[in-house]
Formats: sequence, structure tokens, C-alpha cells
Amino acid sequence: MTVVGPVAKAPNALDAMRRFLRMNPTILVGLAVLAAFTLVALIAPYILPDPVRVNPIQRLRPPGAEFLFGTDQLGRSTLSRTLNGTRISLTIGALVTLLTVTFGLLIGLVAGYVRWLDGTVMRVMDGLMAIPGILLAIALMSLFGSSVQNVVIAIGIAEIPRMARVVRSSVLVLREQTYVEAAITNGAGLARMLLRHILPNAAAPVIVQATYVFASAMIVESILSFLGAGTPPTIPSWGNMLAEARPFMQRAPWMIAFPGVALALLVLTVNVLGDALRDAIDPRLARKLRT
Repeated sequence: MTVVGPVAKAPNALDAMRRFLRMNPTILVGLAVLAAFTLVALIAPYILPDPVRVNPIQRLRPPGAEFLFGTDQLGRSTLSRTLNGTRISLTIGALVTLLTVTFGLLIGLVAGYVRWLDGTVMRVMDGLMAIPGILLAIALMSLFGSSVQNVVIAIGIAEIPRMARVVRSSVLVLREQTYVEAAITNGAGLARMLLRHILPNAAAPVIVQATYVFASAMIVESILSFLGAGTPPTIPSWGNMLAEARPFMQRAPWMIAFPGVALALLVLTVNVLGDALRDAIDPRLARKLRT
């Protein structure tokens, strides 16, 4: 009589994700902090006072029991404005990343695979990259006006060439692989080749670059708002808060401290998450860093 042992359960995607996070705790911590910021952004409008409601009687109150983060020069709650500012930074970061990845992927895939388009397309991208991103964004904002949509477009246009170059460099290597040549031999068309054979293998560097785009977009948005060329002053973004707090730095330092710390912590979290993803995706680099 033959005794059959228990059949091993095939690992599913959830088990693989858990194992990946256990092996990379930095990614887990980064995702947890980012999730906390996202949760704050979602619930802040429902549990905190209106961030734009003016109350001159309560102006420039220091942090205390009534106002945990104090108030600004118009009596508005700094806590409410700081936490609501999280929504603006995360929204702009996410939209810019989506815009950059979409068009950067399209341009990079086509330029890297279609040889006769490579030179023309990448020279245009090089021309855009020759202009400092912040100056290009300021020029576009001065042309189209201040709004969240225009901020996303202005920052995205400056970031798309960098994403396109990352994708193109991966495609230049992938198109020489034997499985690509085999697919061409079997009659695979351009769209099938790019979407089925090239794109999945170029996803890793795109994911890592997307995290840096996310962090860069939040910083550039804050710079634009600080200079008065970003989101409208009526929107409680961190850049607007820092600009309004500048004349009151000595009298009310909490006005600049809390939004500044929030911006630094969120950008640091995204950057650390990007570094951890890069190390996890490239095991050779991870081993090199440990030695």
C-alpha cells in the first residue's frame, strides 16, 4: 500500500507579498507611514475645524490644550491646516506620478524599441531636461494660472523626460534579449511585443523611479506655492502655509515648524521607500551595500 503525503500548497500572490515584506522591513515601515498619512488626509476634513475659517480673536495662539498646533495670523487652526495640507501634497504627488508614468512609459517604450524614432524623440526629451524643472514649472504656471490641475500638468511635463529616459534605457537592453528575437520570429506585432514582452520586464525600474517622482512632485508643489505660483492661497497647502508663516517666524515659530516637519517626514518616507524598493528589486546592489 502506497502512502501519499500531504500535497504541498502552491504559494499564492498574498503569501509571496507577505514573504517579500518580511524580508524587507524597511518597505513595510515606509508603507505603514505612508498609509498613516493617507488616512489622516481622508479623515481630517470630517474631524477637524474648517481650515479656512477665520477667527481674529484667536490669532497667533501658541500650541496648547485648545489648539494643539496653535493658530496663525488669522486665527485659523494650524493643526487643521497642516493635516488638510496632507491631502493636497498626496493628491498632487499621486496625479503627477500617474501622468509621468503614463506618458513616460509610452515615450520610452516607443523611443527605445523603434530605432528610427529614437533620435528625434530623445532629442526633444533632452531639450526639456535642459530647462531646470522648477523654472519650467514656474513658466507654465505663470502662463496658465494657479490651480491644482495646472500644478499637476506643470510638474508632470518637467518629470516626463526623466521617466522616458529610464524606460528607454531598459528597453534598449531588453530588445536584444533572445526571447524578444523569438517573439519577432513568431510574428509578434509592435503592440504585442511592447505590452507583453518588454513592459513587464521594464516595470521594476519604473516603480522605483515613480517613488522619486512622487517625492519630487510634493517638493516642487511646495516651492511653487511658497513663491506664489502654485496652488491658490485659499487652499491650505504646506507651501502656502510656509509662505504665510515667513513674516511671523520669530513671533509664532509653530506656524512654520509643523507644516515644515510634515513635508520633510512625508518626503523622507517616500524616498526611503524608493531606496528600499530599489535594493529589494536589485539583489546585487543590496549585497554590495551590505559588504
